[in-house]
Amino acid sequence: MTRKAAALRHLKQADPYFYRVTRFHHRSLPARLPEKRTRAALFAALVSIVIAQQLGTAAADTILARVRAACRGRLTSLSILKMKPSLFRQAGLSGAKTKTLKAIASAIESGTLDLLALKALPETEAARTLMNLWGLGPWSVDMFMMFALGREDVFSSGDLGLVRAMEAIYHLPKDSPRGTLLAIAGKWSPYRTYACLLLWRTRDTKF
Repeated sequence: MTRKAAALRHLKQADPYFYRVTRFHHRSLPARLPEKRTRAALFAALVSIVIAQQLGTAAADTILARVRAACRGRLTSLSILKMKPSLFRQAGLSGAKTKTLKAIASAIESGTLDLLALKALPETEAARTLMNLWGLGPWSVDMFMMFALGREDVFSSGDLGLVRAMEAIYHLPKDSPRGTLLAIAGKWSPYRTYACLLLWRTRDTKF
C-alpha cells in the first residue's frame, strides 16, 4: 500500500466528511511525499521557503531566480554569505529576509546546523533547531518539514490558505480560533500533511 493510499484510508475512517468533500482532488495527491536527499537540495529548499514568506508564487519565483543568478547559478551557503547586501536588495529581498538567509548560511558554514541530520530527528526537535535561527518562524519550518523533509504529519495553522479552506469546508466563521482548527486537524493525524495538500487544492472550491 502506498503512503497516499494509507493516508486516504485513514482520512476516510477518521473524518468521513472531509474525505467526501475533498474526493475530487484525491487523484492529485502524490504516492508519497517528496523529500530532499542532499544537504545542497535541503539548503536550496530552505532558501526558497524564506523567499516565499508572505509572497505570491510568481513573485517568489522571480526573486529566487534573481538570487540564483547573483550566485552565478550555485545556490550554496558559501555563495549566500559572499553576496553583498546590495545584490539581495536588487533581487527584491527585504533586509529581514537577507538577514535570515545569512543566518542560515552562517550556521551551516560554522557547523552548528546540519540540514541533513534533521531528517533523523523527531519532528519537535527538528523544528526547535530551525526556529533557533533568526527569522525562521512556524510557517517556514512547517513548509520545510512538509516539502523538504517529507514529514507526513504536519499541520500549519498559520497558513492563511489552509485556514480559509477549513473555514469553507466546515462552515466556520472567518478567523476561527486556532484551537478549533487544531482540534479538527487532530483527527487527520498521522497524515495531516496529506490533508493540508487536499486543503490547498480545494481552497478555491465552494462548498
